[in-house]
Amino acid sequence: MGHCILDPGQAREVLLFLHEKRGYSVRRLAQMLGVGKSTIHRILKGEQEPPAIVRARLCEILSEDELMEILRGEQILRRYGLLDEEGRLNKALALSLIDAIMQDDVAREEVLNYLLKYYKQQLIERLSETLPKLTLKWSEDFEKWLTEKKSKPISERTLRDYRNLWFRCLEGRVLGWHLLKQLSGKEMLCSDNEYHPTGWARQIFRHYIRYLYSIGKLDWDTHTRLLLVVPGRRYGRKVSQKVVREEDVVNSLRILDEKGRGDILTLYLVMLGSGARFLHVLEMINTWNPNEELYIEYLNRNIKRLECYAEHCRYYLGKENQIKPVGFIFFPRYILTLVKTFAGKLPNRRRIEKIVKKWNCLAPKYVRIFALREMKKVIGDNDVYRFIVGKFGELTVSARHYMDLLSEADRIYPKYVERWLEIMNKALPLPVDK
Repeated sequence: MGHCILDPGQAREVLLFLHEKRGYSVRRLAQMLGVGKSTIHRILKGEQEPPAIVRARLCEILSEDELMEILRGEQILRRYGLLDEEGRLNKALALSLIDAIMQDDVAREEVLNYLLKYYKQQLIERLSETLPKLTLKWSEDFEKWLTEKKSKPISERTLRDYRNLWFRCLEGRVLGWHLLKQLSGKEMLCSDNEYHPTGWARQIFRHYIRYLYSIGKLDWDTHTRLLLVVPGRRYGRKVSQKVVREEDVVNSLRILDEKGRGDILTLYLVMLGSGARFLHVLEMINTWNPNEELYIEYLNRNIKRLECYAEHCRYYLGKENQIKPVGFIFFPRYILTLVKTFAGKLPNRRRIEKIVKKWNCLAPKYVRIFALREMKKVIGDNDVYRFIVGKFGELTVSARHYMDLLSEADRIYPKYVERWLEIMNKALPLPVDK
C-alpha cells in the first residue's frame, strides 16, 4: 500500500493484534519497526502514541489484506463518528471523506485499485443501473464502420467471422449487468446452447461500444467505463519481451543524424519523448496544424492543437475512441523547431521502414517500446502514465476526472524530459527552443 500511514489509534490496534493474536514478541516488533523495545512497551500499554516511523513502517511490512483484516469492522466506523450508537450512518461525513479522498491522486489510485480488486462485481452491477437501455443489433452502418471508418479497418474475412460470432452470442442481447458479467468471464452461454470463449466476443463488443460512441448513442464517460469493465482480448499484455538497449537507441539516433536524415530523426525523437505510436507521430508531423482550435468534450473547453510550456509541448491528435487510441502527444520543447522544420515533409511509412532497416537502425516500434519502459520508470503513477501514452481503455478513473489527469500530466511530464535529455546528450547535440 504505497504512500500509506496509519493514525495513532490504528497503529496501536495493529501492534496489539500482532503481539496478542499473532504472538510477536516485543523484541521482534522492535526489530521490524526500527525502534527500541521500551517504545513498543509504552505503545502497547497506551502510555505513548506510535511515532510516525512506526505508523508508516506498519504499512510497508503488512499487506493490504492483513491491514484490512485487522482494521475492518463496525468499531472503526464508530471510532471515527461514521456510525452512531444506534447504527445510523453519518452520510454527510462519509460522503465528504470519500470526496476528499478522490481529490488526491495517490489516495484515489489506491481506493480505485482496492475497489476493482475486491468489489468489481458490485461495481459492474451498479454500472449497469446507469446504462442506457440498448439492445445489441448488427446493422449495415456497424459493418461500414468496421470496414471503412475505424482506425484499422477489418478485412472481409474477419467481418464474416465477426458477424457469425455476433449472431451466435450477442445479437438481441440487452446492455446490462447480466451481459457484462458474462463478457467479463472466460465463457458465455450463446444461442446454440453451447458455452463459447469470450475473448473474441469481448473484442467485437468493444468495437460496438466505440461505434455507439462515434454515432452519439453513448456519452464519453459511459463509453470509457464500459471499455474498462470489459477488457479487450489482449488486455494486460506486456509491451514486449524483446530487450531494447539504450545504446541501440543512441546508435540509431546517431546514424540518422550522420546520414543527414533530419526528418526521420525528428520522428524518432518525438517517439522517444512521447511513447506514441509510429503512425500517430507520423500523422502529427505530416498534418501539422498547431493553431487550429477544437472543442474537447471530455475536457469541456476549447483548446489549440499545440500548447507549449517551459519544458514541453503537447499536440492534440484526437483519436481517443479508436482501437489504437491517442489523445495528446507530449514531447520536449527542445525539438519544437525540428518538428516545425519537417512538418508535412516526412516520407510514408514503408519508405521510412526501408531506410532504417538498410542502415541497421532500430525499427520505430522498438524506439516506442524503449520510451514506454523509461517513461513508466520515471512517471510511476499509473493513470498519469496511461493518459500520456493514450491507454484510455486502461484508466481507472472516470472521464469527468480527465481534466485533472491533463493537469497532472503537464506537471509530471517534465521529469521524463530530464531522462530524455540524458539520452540525447549521449547521441547528438540539439537545437534548443525554449
